[in-house]
Amino acid sequence: MRIRGSFPIQAILLLTGIVLALRLATRYPSGFLLLQPDLLGAALFLYTPFLYYRRGRAPSWIRLSDGKRSGAFFLALGAGGALVYLLVSSLPFPLFPPSRGVHGPSLGTFVFRQAILVALPEEVFFRGYLYDVFEERGWEPVTVTSLLFAAGHLVIDASAYRALTFFPALLFGWGRKKSGNIYVPVFLHLLFNLIPYLQASLP
Repeated sequence: MRIRGSFPIQAILLLTGIVLALRLATRYPSGFLLLQPDLLGAALFLYTPFLYYRRGRAPSWIRLSDGKRSGAFFLALGAGGALVYLLVSSLPFPLFPPSRGVHGPSLGTFVFRQAILVALPEEVFFRGYLYDVFEERGWEPVTVTSLLFAAGHLVIDASAYRALTFFPALLFGWGRKKSGNIYVPVFLHLLFNLIPYLQASLP
């Protein structure tokens, strides 16, 4: 049995700083490149974790040791999560925004931006860096990183719907735990962001 160590205050302060910067950028958007919320978020979430690994400790989660196993986890978790989302979102709950036709970016643009600016950087930070920090101190990383993930979404833009990000985050964390890599949670994150887009695109 692992003894739980100290709470990683430095990592929490880092997350807090990033979230507050994104909240400010969301409230006061600027034409300046790095003050665009999506670009700023991607830069901060991708860059800051590597300060933790700067002394030559290559993170274990960049290695894909068993592609077939990781693919199986992705398919199982993705199918299960998508089914639950579609079932729950079809119920008349006020938590879910109405699904109507959208006039947003094309599918290709949406997937590219979500992959590069959202799924990859957020998973590197939460299921990569934060997961490692908590695990190394003896904390159970899946639940705590999921709570922090949902809390960050709420601080940036509070809504009951965004609080529900805790549940897919559990799947992202479980995907990291079972596969040992970051690729399963990245693709799950991308899939779960894509499902509402596709649902809203239906006539």
